[in-house]
Amino acid sequence: MRKTINCVVMFADVAGSTSMYENMGDDLARERLSRALSALIAISGRFGGKLVKTIGDEILVYFTDVDQAVYAAKAIQETMEDDRSPETIGVSIRIGMQYGSTILENDDVFGDTVNVAARVVSMAKARQILCTQEIAFLVKSAELSNSMRPHDRLRVKGKSDHLDVYLVAWEEEADLTNMATTSSFTNPSRNDQVQKLTLTYRNEPYNIPVDTSSYIIGRGKDCDLIIKGDLISRYHSKLEHRRGKFIISDQSTNGTFIRTSGGQMIFLRREEFALFGSGYISLGKKVDPTDSNIIHFLCE
Repeated sequence: MRKTINCVVMFADVAGSTSMYENMGDDLARERLSRALSALIAISGRFGGKLVKTIGDEILVYFTDVDQAVYAAKAIQETMEDDRSPETIGVSIRIGMQYGSTILENDDVFGDTVNVAARVVSMAKARQILCTQEIAFLVKSAELSNSMRPHDRLRVKGKSDHLDVYLVAWEEEADLTNMATTSSFTNPSRNDQVQKLTLTYRNEPYNIPVDTSSYIIGRGKDCDLIIKGDLISRYHSKLEHRRGKFIISDQSTNGTFIRTSGGQMIFLRREEFALFGSGYISLGKKVDPTDSNIIHFLCE
């Protein structure tokens, strides 16, 4: 039976398996790797992951829930760091993930999402979790959203734009910098705390609470604010509240345009900006206050 689903495709690969065979010998290395893969499969299953297959020294799993996929990846790394278990000693894992439309047929998965996930895992180093920006935008948990760090850009054959790749921080590190402080678009000099954000679209107000970690705007039917348009991407922009500011991030093809009430014009392309005061947000084209798809914002 063949069907198309939206899901997270994850590759989890044992890093350095070749050296394990050289250092341990074939039998011991094979046993160690087999136990490690069994552990990866079991952990994925606890978070709703469906095993597709094992490929050499890696597993291919898919998840229908984005947050659960990221939690599974973090659990895998945390478990494999525990040297009290025989199957984890000397084993390091690298993980790559992508979310999107995927063909499910005969218990296997096919399509662009699988290909991109394979490219992402090939970029990862031992003990790393990498994902595409789409996953970073779609996670609902504030904990997961705060663990996402811009990492690199990936050129994929057949795509005109690079894909932004994020690192999922799963260890407590004091020197990890919040995304909001690293971007040149977050207005770090503005220290005013924003307690309320109201979006108005077609005369309908939408109040965005301060505990928001992922409010998606775009033409996708699962977006929080759905806006249809030729130049609007499925998941066009994301809003989140960080350190007293509402941050808008663009992940679209055509960009996000902002005009403040003071006349400042901002264009975002795979970048982010801390909203302040009031103004307009336009998806995919320059701000035109008479456009039926224009969004008015008010920070209070």
